[in-house]
Amino acid sequence: MRVWFRILLVVVLMMAVEASAFQPPTTESTFDPSIMKINEDNFLGKTVPEISMVDSEGRALSMSGFLGKPLVISLIYYKCVASCPVLNEGLSEALSDINLRLAEDYNVLTLSFRESETVEDASQFKKKLQIKMKDKIPANFDKWVFATSTKDDIKKFTDALGYRFFYSTQDSVYVHPNVYIFISPKGKITRYLFGLFPISDDIKIALIEAADGKIGKSDIINAFTLACFKYDAHLGGYKLNLPFIVGMISIAIAMVTAVIVFLYALKLKKQKKGVDKKHNLEVTNV
Repeated sequence: MRVWFRILLVVVLMMAVEASAFQPPTTESTFDPSIMKINEDNFLGKTVPEISMVDSEGRALSMSGFLGKPLVISLIYYKCVASCPVLNEGLSEALSDINLRLAEDYNVLTLSFRESETVEDASQFKKKLQIKMKDKIPANFDKWVFATSTKDDIKKFTDALGYRFFYSTQDSVYVHPNVYIFISPKGKITRYLFGLFPISDDIKIALIEAADGKIGKSDIINAFTLACFKYDAHLGGYKLNLPFIVGMISIAIAMVTAVIVFLYALKLKKQKKGVDKKHNLEVTNV
């Protein structure tokens, strides 16, 4: 038994060394995405401010116009070629799989934080999303609002949400969190869901909780999703955090190996007992 556990220990140590030594074969930005993290405790339960917007049809809107139903917000910029389209694609697919109806049970707002973007930019982004997702869009997709706003209103709004972003001149991209923000019918922030590929049930539960004004923090699943993605300024978005994933796989393999070794050791021990018992019987008979 001791020999087998020594073998197991060696296997685990080798996997740990391999995981820690692994480095992705690409050159990454030294930017630490953790500084983009929203301190939820400071903003959950706060009321969003009134701001003015213009939607993809050129119609003037205000934040108060969304009150009365739970609201999910995605803050992006329309000319983004990395995570922003994916953020909305993931939301579209998740919303298409739930039995709540857009504009009847909840509202959706995609707002650009880039003040220079136009109604045309919002319109083109919406059309591309509809074409890309095809059957994976929620019913009443036309009621999904894609809007722009002014510099002052964007700052007031993002400050109130704890949402920080900045433009990287070196990489020619905006650095920002990938997050869905849920607002109650009374305009209070109820939840932040981080990541790019939301689970339908998570979105549905967050909408139901928002409808009741229930405040909630990000769960373990969404925190894990964030951990799996790492900002790469050369791509202008997030990519798989390979060292983290390799480490997790190594741990999983080590656990499976431990179970196999343990079961095999038990089997050998039983076989040895059977041989010893047979031998003792033969000696007794002699």
